Amino acid sequence: MYVFGEIDKSSTIIENNVTHYTQNLTTSSLGIQSIKIVSGSINNNYWNSLNVLFYTSGSGVYGNELKFGAPSSNLSIQPTRGEQFLTKYHNYPSSSLIVVPSQYYGEKIKEGSFKFTDLNNPDNSGNKPIIVDDGFGNLYSTNAHHSQSTADASSSDNYVGNIFYDKGLAVITETGSWSGSVDYSDLATNYTLKFDSYHTITTHEYNVTLLPQDYNLTMNYTIRNVLSGSGDILRLGTQYVASTFSSSTWQPYITTINLYQQGDYDTPVIQATLPKPVRKSDKINTRFKIKLDL
Repeated sequence: MYVFGEIDKSSTIIENNVTHYTQNLTTSSLGIQSIKIVSGSINNNYWNSLNVLFYTSGSGVYGNELKFGAPSSNLSIQPTRGEQFLTKYHNYPSSSLIVVPSQYYGEKIKEGSFKFTDLNNPDNSGNKPIIVDDGFGNLYSTNAHHSQSTADASSSDNYVGNIFYDKGLAVITETGSWSGSVDYSDLATNYTLKFDSYHTITTHEYNVTLLPQDYNLTMNYTIRNVLSGSGDILRLGTQYVASTFSSSTWQPYITTINLYQQGDYDTPVIQATLPKPVRKSDKINTRFKIKLDL
């Protein structure tokens, strides 16, 4: 009987699966930050940082600060389709910055899933402004258009900011007013957020094959006969195995499979507990598939 066996590495499968979870958050959710930015006044450092990291182009120096050579391609989301417009921010330095911690979005906010609803600034008809993303990194309002808007709510004329999916940053930058005569940059003091998180789960699948002639004995000491006498000790010799377990028709049941790192057989790195015991066959191969999600 073999105590340890080799895994057939050629049968190992590694695959990635993307999962999404819908997050429903509010202004008071743990870690959510809302920052008002006014150039040259309130939170000026945030304003400078956003320009350096995402919006400034051309010269390698912005003000007195060095900037990266290509901030848009280095740090902002690169859409696989469509285009992210970053030009409006230059004319509207007053902004609202919403910061979402990575504990909510994972690797990034899923494109096309972001929805912001402001609760404090309804229009004259009681409509609360709703801002969503177009899947390319642009924000627009579905129900609160400024006077320059076109019929298409998602056209570039209606863009009111940007979202950087893998940074968890949403910037509302348009200062034009909508039907309630409220500037877009005045929003984001009391709101709800809804979006889908993005997580990649890597699955490792291992195949463990047991040959008919292997693993046909048990390591469970309770099958030994108890000797009468002092202490009722258990004798380990095979001649003391109870007759119930020495029949030619008896086969052990498998309850747990341990995977070890090669050369270290003291502590398993993975322990697979079967949902129910499986009887080992001494006639045909027995194969177990073990899946591990990382």
